[in-house]
Amino acid sequence: MMKQSNWPRPCRTLLAGMMLLTAPAVMAQWSTHYLNGLQKVEKSQWQEAAQDFRAALAIKPAPRRDAVSEVGLIPFNYLPHYQLGRALFFLADYAGALAHFERELEYATIRELPADYNNLLRLREAATAVLQVQRSEGAPAALPWTALLEAGYRLGQGFTIRRLDSLLAAYPALDETGRQEILRWFGEHPPAARGSLARAEPAAALDTLAQARQAAQAAYLQGRYFEALARFDHLATLSPNDATLAAWRARVQFEIARLSAPAPAVAARSDTITRTEYVRAGAPVLVLREPEAATASVRTPTLRLRGYAQDDSGIAAIAFVVNGAALPEAARPLPDAAGKYHFTAEIPLRLGENEIAVTAADLDRQQHTSTERLRLRRLPPLYQTAQFWLITGVGLVFVLGTLVANRLIRNRISFVNRYNPYIAGAPIRDVEMFFGRQQLLERILRTLPNNSLMISGPRRIGKTSLQHQLLRLLKAREDPVYRFAPVLVDLQGVAEESFFAHLIEEARDQLGPAVAAAVAKPQPRTGYGHREFAEDLRTILACLQAGEHDRGAAGRRVRLVFLLDEVDELNRYSERTNQRLRSIFMKSFSENLVAVLTGSNIRKQWESESSPWYNFFEQIAMPALSRAEALQLIHEPVRGFFKFTPEAAERIWQLSEGRPFLIQKFCVRLVNHAIETRRRVIRLPEVERLRHEVREETAS
Repeated sequence: MMKQSNWPRPCRTLLAGMMLLTAPAVMAQWSTHYLNGLQKVEKSQWQEAAQDFRAALAIKPAPRRDAVSEVGLIPFNYLPHYQLGRALFFLADYAGALAHFERELEYATIRELPADYNNLLRLREAATAVLQVQRSEGAPAALPWTALLEAGYRLGQGFTIRRLDSLLAAYPALDETGRQEILRWFGEHPPAARGSLARAEPAAALDTLAQARQAAQAAYLQGRYFEALARFDHLATLSPNDATLAAWRARVQFEIARLSAPAPAVAARSDTITRTEYVRAGAPVLVLREPEAATASVRTPTLRLRGYAQDDSGIAAIAFVVNGAALPEAARPLPDAAGKYHFTAEIPLRLGENEIAVTAADLDRQQHTSTERLRLRRLPPLYQTAQFWLITGVGLVFVLGTLVANRLIRNRISFVNRYNPYIAGAPIRDVEMFFGRQQLLERILRTLPNNSLMISGPRRIGKTSLQHQLLRLLKAREDPVYRFAPVLVDLQGVAEESFFAHLIEEARDQLGPAVAAAVAKPQPRTGYGHREFAEDLRTILACLQAGEHDRGAAGRRVRLVFLLDEVDELNRYSERTNQRLRSIFMKSFSENLVAVLTGSNIRKQWESESSPWYNFFEQIAMPALSRAEALQLIHEPVRGFFKFTPEAAERIWQLSEGRPFLIQKFCVRLVNHAIETRRRVIRLPEVERLRHEVREETAS
C-alpha cells in the first residue's frame, strides 16, 4: 500500500474531503443499526435484531453510556454486546449469548446501569443452567429446549417449571412418550440443581409465615424476581387458597416476562395512598405529602416538599424543576422496609407564580418516569403589602386618637373638674387611698382571735384611718374558726354616764336588723349602766350565734370586736368605770369579746395600786410611714393626671416625717396649685414655697 505522504498534494486534499463527508454517514450507520435492533427486540424479532447488533458492533465495538445518535440526536445507552447476547439467548444460542455477556462485563459500562446489569446477570445465569442441562447425561434428545425455555420465561415460570403439565400441553407436536420423558428428567433434577434458586435462602428457614411473606415482598420490590417467585411458590404450598399470595405471584411472573419480552402497556396498577398518584404501566408511584394542597399561596422564600416514590425495580433518581430550571439532583434516597424512597427538599421560590415539577425515574431497562406538578404563588412579605400599611396606619391613627382623647379626658378631669383625690383631716375610708400599714394590719388580724390590742401613737399618725380599714377587713374576713363582728366606736366627746349606752347603740346600728330587733334602744341614757350593758351583750352574742346556725356554719364561734377610737377619753372617766369595763372583757365575755383601742395615750396610774388596764392589752406603737410607703402615697393617687418630680416627692417625705396627715396636706395644696396654674408636673420649688403655709396650718 502506498504511503499517504507519497501521494500528490491534490490527491491528499481530495481524500481528506471525502473522509470528512463520509464520517457522519459512518456515525449514523452504527447508531442506526443499534436503534433498529432495539425496535426489533420490542417486537421479539430476535434474528433481525441480532443482525443489526452485529452490524453496529462491526463499526463500534466499545459500549458507551449516554450516547447520542447522529440522526435526530436521540440519547441512548450503547450496550451492543449485551443486546446481541440477549438476542442470541432467545435464539437458543446459549454459548454465543454467554460469550457476549462476558464481553459486555469486561467493559464495566453496564455496571453503571442497574436495571440492564441485573437483567444481564439473570440471563447469563439462565444460559449457564441450560447449557449444563443440555450437556448432562440422560437428557431427553427430543426435548424442544428453545420453545420450552422461551415459553417458560414468557409465562414467568423461570427454571422451576411449575405446572409443567400445562406448559407441555402447549406443544401438540410432542407425543406422550416425549412428554413422559421430559417429566421424568425434570423429576430427577430438582430445582436446587438448576439455577439461581439453589443459592436463594429457603423460605422455610424463616421463623413465621408473616416473615416469609415480608421477605418475598422485599425481594420483589428490590428486583430479585426469581428469588421472590421461589418464596411465593413456597408460601403457596403453605396457604394454597390465599388470594393475596396468588396476586403477588402473578405480579412477579409478569415482571419476569416483561424484563425479557416487553409487552404492550397493561392495565394500570393501583396502590392505596393518601394523595394523588401518577400510575401508568411500569411507571413508578409518586406521592407528595407536603404541601397538602396542589395549588397554594405562601409568603416564605422556600417551600418544603416531602413525599416518596416507589417502584418494583427501584428508583434511579428524583429530580426537581422550578420555573423551567432544574435544581441540582438530590442524592438517590434509600428505600425503607416497604420499598418506598422518601425525599425532602427545600425549593426556592420567586415572587409571583411558580411552576414546580417533581419527577421520579425507575430502574427499568426502558426507564419510566412519573411527574407531579405544583403551581404556587409566592406572596410578598406582609410588610410590603398595601393592606399591611393600611392596617398599620389605621392602627397608628387609632392609638394616637386614643392617646389624644385620653389626654383631653385627663385634662378635663384634672383642670375642669379640679381632680384632687388627697384627703387632709378626715380619716381614710377608701381602700384605694390607704397606703402602707400592711404589716401592722396583718399583725392585728393574727392577734385578734386570742387577745385585745392597744395601738398608740401621736396625733395625725393615721390611727382612725387604720380603724376604718380594720372594720372593712374584719367584715370580709373568712376564718374557719371565728366569725368576726366588728363595731367601730368613736369615743371623742362621749360622757362617762352615757358610755355603756353609747357602746350598745353603735352595736345595734352596725350589726344588722336582727340585732336591732333583739336589743331595745337604751332609754334614758342616764339609767343605763354596766349591768344593762352586760345583759344586752349576751342577747347580741346569742343573736349572732343563731345567725351562724341559719347560714349552716354552726362550727364557727362569734367574736364581737369593739374598735374603740380616741380611747384617751377613758382617762377622764373614773377608775370605777374603767374597772367595770375591764371586768366585762376579762371575766364575763372573755371567750367572745375582744377590742382594738387606738389613742395617743391611755392612763396607767390610778388611785389604786395598779391600772385597770395593766397587762390587759397587747400594746403596739404605731410608727410613721416608711420612705417607700410615703412615696407610694404621694405618687399613686394622681398617677396619669399629675406628676411629682423625684426631688419634690423626696422633700415632702422629709418635711412630713412620714406622717400621713402631713403628706396628704402637702399634696392637697400642691395639686390645687397645679390646677390653678394648669401644669401637670409638680417640682421641688413649689414644695419649698408651700412648706411654711402647711406647717402653720398644721400647728394651728
